[in-house]
Amino acid sequence: MTKRNVMICMNTSRLQIAQSLFDENEADEQEDALDLDEDAPEAAELWMEGRLVTNAHRVELVYEEGELSGMEGAVTSIGFERDRPGLISMMRSGPVATAMVFEEGKRHFSVYDTPFSSFQICVRALHVENRLLTHGKLSLEYQIEIHGAQAERCKMEITVSDNGALFSED
Repeated sequence: MTKRNVMICMNTSRLQIAQSLFDENEADEQEDALDLDEDAPEAAELWMEGRLVTNAHRVELVYEEGELSGMEGAVTSIGFERDRPGLISMMRSGPVATAMVFEEGKRHFSVYDTPFSSFQICVRALHVENRLLTHGKLSLEYQIEIHGAQAERCKMEITVSDNGALFSED
């Protein structure tokens, strides 16, 4: 097992959408051509320290959430099996907890626990581009809905650097 301290740059953008992911028919008919780079009213860039943990079978990027993310005290792990790099899991533990799955073209349901309540959520990944081990980049474009609330279309781009240089596993 290898553990590397890394710097993580996370760029996110999101835009509310007027459909429900919980309705199977509506979720399958959604337009995928929205350009979040131009249309998203909410964008954020966060920098944080983390660890890239790798072994023969699995890769995980682990970091502590901070005050700016609104989830202070939570620990997030984004990972994948080496033989299935297009199936990304995000585990969050602490004051807020969830387990989300990102698999292009598929919907996954889970529970999001907060100190105030638990919510059922649905995530539908529109695009997954995993070049974490070769270029230090992971891009996810997805739709997410807390059951009973407005759905959002989100884009998350993660760049990992090791001592100022993009990480690559050579």
